Amino acid sequence: MSRWWKSESSEKEDVVEYLDEHPIFLSDYIDRNPHLLDNYVVNNVDEATVCNWLEKVQKPPPTEVLQTLRIDYLKEKNCTQHHTDKYIHKDLVIRRADYFALDLCFKNRTYRPAKDKILLEFAVGNSKGAQGTLFRIPVKDSLQGSQWSCMIVNENETAKKITVQVNVPPDAIIGRYKLTVEVTSILADGPKTERKAKPDVIVICNPFKPADVCFMEKETERNEYVLSDTGIIYFGQYYRIGGKKWLFGQFEEGILDIALKLLREDSRVKKNPVKSLKQRSSPAYCSRILSAMVNCVDDKGVLYGRWDGEYSDGVRPTTWNGSVKILKQWNETKMQPVKYGQCWVFSGILTTVLRALGIPARSVTNFQSAHDVEFNMTIDKFVDENGDEADFETGDSIWNFHVWNEGYFRRPDLPKGYDGWQAVDATPQEESSGIYQCGPAPVKAIKNGEIFIGSDTNFLFGEVNADRLTWKINQDLEVEALIKREMRHVGRAISTKAVGTNEREDLTEHYKYPEDSVEERAAFDRAYAHAKKTWYHEKLDTIEKEEDIKINIKPVGDVVNGKTVTVVVEVKNDTTVDKTAAMSIVLKTMLHNDEQKAFLKRIKYEKQIKAGKAETQSIELPFSEYGRHLVDNAVIRVVTTARVKETDNFYVNSFDVQVESPDCIAIECDDQLKRSSYNNIKVTIKNPLPVTLTKAVFSLDGSGFSGKEIKIKDPIPPKESYTYTAEVYVYRSGTVTLMVDFDAVEIMNIKAEKDVTVVE
Repeated sequence: MSRWWKSESSEKEDVVEYLDEHPIFLSDYIDRNPHLLDNYVVNNVDEATVCNWLEKVQKPPPTEVLQTLRIDYLKEKNCTQHHTDKYIHKDLVIRRADYFALDLCFKNRTYRPAKDKILLEFAVGNSKGAQGTLFRIPVKDSLQGSQWSCMIVNENETAKKITVQVNVPPDAIIGRYKLTVEVTSILADGPKTERKAKPDVIVICNPFKPADVCFMEKETERNEYVLSDTGIIYFGQYYRIGGKKWLFGQFEEGILDIALKLLREDSRVKKNPVKSLKQRSSPAYCSRILSAMVNCVDDKGVLYGRWDGEYSDGVRPTTWNGSVKILKQWNETKMQPVKYGQCWVFSGILTTVLRALGIPARSVTNFQSAHDVEFNMTIDKFVDENGDEADFETGDSIWNFHVWNEGYFRRPDLPKGYDGWQAVDATPQEESSGIYQCGPAPVKAIKNGEIFIGSDTNFLFGEVNADRLTWKINQDLEVEALIKREMRHVGRAISTKAVGTNEREDLTEHYKYPEDSVEERAAFDRAYAHAKKTWYHEKLDTIEKEEDIKINIKPVGDVVNGKTVTVVVEVKNDTTVDKTAAMSIVLKTMLHNDEQKAFLKRIKYEKQIKAGKAETQSIELPFSEYGRHLVDNAVIRVVTTARVKETDNFYVNSFDVQVESPDCIAIECDDQLKRSSYNNIKVTIKNPLPVTLTKAVFSLDGSGFSGKEIKIKDPIPPKESYTYTAEVYVYRSGTVTLMVDFDAVEIMNIKAEKDVTVVE
């Protein structure tokens, strides 16, 4: 420091300015220049103050060690400063990259700085003091922003207490810290030390401070992706997008502890607990562990995924309204997987635990989402000589929609340019490093086809931008030719809830360049060059010459469950020659993951299509033919093939008809509910089907109150209504979203919601 000290007044000012900005060097500077302190005391301190100092120093040593009575965690002040005041938790929850205040209250006497040395010890995990997990922090007169440090900011001799500030560094491990106060007092017969364990402190990420890798600059985005405990998850079809409210509930009692438990229970953590504990300073590491632990395939994870429509021994995936019930059930049953979930449930839970740990997160829905089993960047479908889809070689599929997550953080573990939103997926689809986990993959890398960056970028690129290839095979199961290549089929209307509103935000341009653009094809080619190669792709150049025969399929009017479904198939001949086409139209109900559930009907006919003209066929499907076969998200697939007799070429197209849930539920309650008291909520269902509803169940959930399940014993005849009044105890003030799900044997996934205000 002496190199800054010169006689010139300007350079003295520089020293003062530097020390103001770097107070950690002040003690060292004074030690090297004691005359400065002497001069300051002589010129600026009155005699009474000096005598008081001397009295304290010259007092005889204390007769007993200073005993810590308690610590006041100043929860209201600290939690407000750290934006953790919404957590319902008995312990102090703070964010790293910031300081917090504590009052140390003593039992037997006042604190004497010359005789008492205080040290705060923070130990994270069960590492028994392993290096990097135990932090012994002496109470000093300054803070150091880059490391654990502590300083006194106030002394109150009358109350026998001191106030200290503790700085938590921006790379602190996320987790529960055991706090021990260690006091060493210099007594007449020498020093004596006393240690007292105090309540735990929980440290989470800090999107509010630039030093943390999770920092999010805009307040509106922090409010949405960190502090909001409800949201919207999108579903349906890209041409008819639906949204369901979801209760993330990251601040509810027990949820933060469960999120920390998930970080501890992964099998990799147990193999090397100290290494894994240290890695918990990284949100990238935490998000990857959580993506594995939210599903139960490899560990005792939270949720059991099922897609076959059979849920009699559990809960139907569409029934859930939020994450809290699921996480608490898993915890209370000693980590027994909760049955059942699908992608939107996995995503909702992952959003919950990420936000609980302070990592900005959101649920993202990709329509026409590809599941590329072979990692070759294409979805390969095979059609036999009769025009029917055939099982061959691959299990590739295209889901109507798939929901994953994004977490927001910087990536110091990757080359520059990949900070920001990172895609992470808890739905068990394909193994990654031998475990069903996915991400975090930089969205920027996905968009550019840079699958070599790792973190499952290859799988996620395929989900949003794979080409869909249709191959013709012969009776000997030999691939003859590529008959159709669709480059715009996959990755439609990628959606998330918009910031601050209930509108939908389209994220497609974040994941891919505009279709048919040079940049989009360059990204695909880049990804394909690094992809695994498949033997039949040698025939990519054998695509048959396409004639101008176009097949279009579309529903007529609104398609609502309980009503007759009408679909029109149009086959158009754009050539100058008449064509005769052998037509086959198949209707079947589909599971959410592109698997067939039930065959409904097949229509076969032959038609001459005049040059330049189109022929249409209208198909009516009454409720009696499809109602009992609908599952999960209520999709009917219409597959149409046309074989042109003159050329023997055939064409195929398909369309998924989304059967909408009828609007038949109403929620009634006072516009203002009272906090800390029971409130009446009335729910009414009117049977929208032409059949009687049996084994019906209401599920009622919301932010700030415990959910209820109401089983209806009596059948509900067609057009009849049923009303139930529930008493709900509300324990959180502000705006509360009430969410109701109704399921019966004959119809499912009927939902309603209502926002109400809770007052004191």
